[in-house]
Amino acid sequence: MSRVVSKNLLNSKLTGEIDDEVKAMDMQFEETMISSPEAREMEKRMKELELKHDDESNKEYIKLFRAAHEPLMKSFRENEGLKYGGEQTTMTSFKVPTSHDGQFDVPVEVYTPKDLENETKRAAYVYAHGG
Repeated sequence: MSRVVSKNLLNSKLTGEIDDEVKAMDMQFEETMISSPEAREMEKRMKELELKHDDESNKEYIKLFRAAHEPLMKSFRENEGLKYGGEQTTMTSFKVPTSHDGQFDVPVEVYTPKDLENETKRAAYVYAHGG
């Protein structure tokens, strides 16, 4: 597979604004973190665990991380705009083989608006997470 080189990938200027609903969600999350002694204690413990590198500390950190983010994830699952967007999107996937750090297939997810499914010339946003 040959590499695609975009001529315009980094030429656009950001012009958008943060949606009021997103701002409200952010504020609610911050207020919870500030007002909750449990949340502050959890954050303190997570910082302690970040300095440790043993299996038990890693497991505890992941458990706390998931618990800390559950209210935020719940708000995403219940957000009507996000639900609607998901309903209007098709997800497909494929794998790209790599050998730079051993043999490994990198999973790639492709999210396509349903109204663009049959278009052959459409924009793409590619994000690769290093793990």
